[in-house]
Amino acid sequence: MRSEKIIVVIIGFLILFSCQSNSNDKVFRIAYAMAPGGTSHLGAVHFQQLVKQKSKDKIAVKLYPGGILGKEAPLIEGIQLNSVDMVIAGPSIIGNYAPKYGLIEAPFLFRDYNHLNSVLYGPIGKEIEKAVSKDRGLHFIDFFHRGPRYLTTTNTIVRTPEDLKGLKLRVPELPVYIKSWKIFGANPTPLDYSDMFIALRQGVVEGQENPLEVIYSNHLYEVQKYIMDTRHLLSFYVLVIGDSFYKKYSFDEQEILLSSAREAAAYHNKLVEEYELKYKQILIESGVEFIDVHRDQFESLAVDNLPFEFENEWESGIYNRIVNTK
Repeated sequence: MRSEKIIVVIIGFLILFSCQSNSNDKVFRIAYAMAPGGTSHLGAVHFQQLVKQKSKDKIAVKLYPGGILGKEAPLIEGIQLNSVDMVIAGPSIIGNYAPKYGLIEAPFLFRDYNHLNSVLYGPIGKEIEKAVSKDRGLHFIDFFHRGPRYLTTTNTIVRTPEDLKGLKLRVPELPVYIKSWKIFGANPTPLDYSDMFIALRQGVVEGQENPLEVIYSNHLYEVQKYIMDTRHLLSFYVLVIGDSFYKKYSFDEQEILLSSAREAAAYHNKLVEEYELKYKQILIESGVEFIDVHRDQFESLAVDNLPFEFENEWESGIYNRIVNTK
């Protein structure tokens, strides 16, 4: 991690000096792991265009997609080191920095996007941000929806939890993912996002779970034959900035950037819904087979077991508070 921090700092200085063509201009640097071609990148491009227009070219937004500046954890550190200005991060930032709210990625927790928004933009979302921000100087300025997550496999058709028994499944390095898939019957194997494709290709793991956007834009369909229609989790990306944002930019500049983020999030979230069918059709044409599953069997296992599995780890009563949010 120390060497990764040093690399991020060095790259940040190189970016800073190479990008500023005019001493009066400011450069806002956004980094993220998602590849070009997906809705997340399109949302970032829309943000870039909005800032260019609103600032009359006084703020230049530079995009660094596909993990070209490093993995997510050192990028978050990069915000604090001022080598990047914003990171589009996965919700693992919550599980890593405020683990008592790690249930935010529990399967079958959110009913739909309206429910998700009510939580993220309401009191619970503010409570979570405050927990993450404590002592770290990180702030959430908006959220990009992610499409529902689907289970994919190389050779195994899964319709029920019984079919998952022993299957070696790549999952993010977070307890809620690991325990959830153990409950469902799989053999979860934590791996970093950037190592996933190679692990699937080499057979280190046989399956993974992600939205269709990730399966498409990261070419996972080249190494996965089946997509199970589990839709087990509605998730999101977090637009994260640091304390330095409020020192680097004037009030008017902050409003340009923050309002552009809000508009970009609305644009992106509409795209997610539109692209879901598009991604499915492309994946079918690429030779991947979609499999119907008994979702109720998976959902019952999650609802009946997860609150008790994490009873001493999650914020008291938070599971029911989310479930009961209107």
